[in-house]
Amino acid sequence: MEGSYRSRTELVDDWHAVESLAADVPALRELADWLLDQVALRDANAQQLRAVLEPDITDYLLDRRGDGHQPGIAAPALDEARTAHLAQARDTVRKYTAAAYSGRETEAQRLLDAFPVPGRCVQASGPATAWRQDSGTAQEAVGALQAQRATATAQDSTVYFADPELLHAKNSYLAAREGQLHLMHDALGRLAHLVPAPRELPAELAAVATGQTQRRVIEAFGTTDRARHVLDGQISYQLSRPVPARLRAAASAEGDLLTRVRGALDQLTDPGAPLDAEAIRARTQQAMARSAVSSGRAARDHDHDQAPTQALAAGATVHGVQP
Repeated sequence: MEGSYRSRTELVDDWHAVESLAADVPALRELADWLLDQVALRDANAQQLRAVLEPDITDYLLDRRGDGHQPGIAAPALDEARTAHLAQARDTVRKYTAAAYSGRETEAQRLLDAFPVPGRCVQASGPATAWRQDSGTAQEAVGALQAQRATATAQDSTVYFADPELLHAKNSYLAAREGQLHLMHDALGRLAHLVPAPRELPAELAAVATGQTQRRVIEAFGTTDRARHVLDGQISYQLSRPVPARLRAAASAEGDLLTRVRGALDQLTDPGAPLDAEAIRARTQQAMARSAVSSGRAARDHDHDQAPTQALAAGATVHGVQP
């Protein structure tokens, strides 16, 4: 099945057949999930949902490619926070796809309505631009998105002829992901460069202006707690990330930037809390230590758990075509 081209209709038929047997034959569950992932990769709504729910793991993907990494040293495992969020995104996309192709349109629509697709901005906002100037990871994320779009829309791309549904779904993902990245970068930029409300504003408008940062954080991450989890995970990953000497200054600056933003988020939601970067760093290191002594089973299962996520990120296997 992986080596031959199959249309979305054929994949849906295959999934229905395998799904009906999976309850009695548990060994078929993995195949049923794989087929569901392939269907999702050809469904524009599923890909837009995926674009909204997935966290930014650009730093991890960069290390997996080996760029900016020490030769002979394995890239660290993705932090627990973003791993959990990726798993949530994968499961939610599967739930939507299963509902959409099982006649449960109302359930599928409710999932789409719960996570609306952000609009694309013609021009990056000031906070987003500032964050991309400060953060090398943010620059890489934007560059990777542009590279994916250029590959997908290249004039010599055979995807147009091999699988137009896959191409349309991929472009839908890229458009939604661009909007989602902008929300993330805008929120992080506002946290990194907190600006007090202008003095000449009326008291009511001053409160509105001050609340924009928290509103943007919620738009980008869903809740402030989820934003904390993402930032803690990124800081944890930066601390466990071995890099060549020539890149250590940039990596250290990225870690310090994330720590500062993490502290600003605490101050935003609890203005009475003191900003203590060292305390944040110490808590993160304690969390990493607990992770290091976690059960061996969790470590063995990590690669298996990442496989479906990597399949969604890499795209479908199409004969003669790499989308």
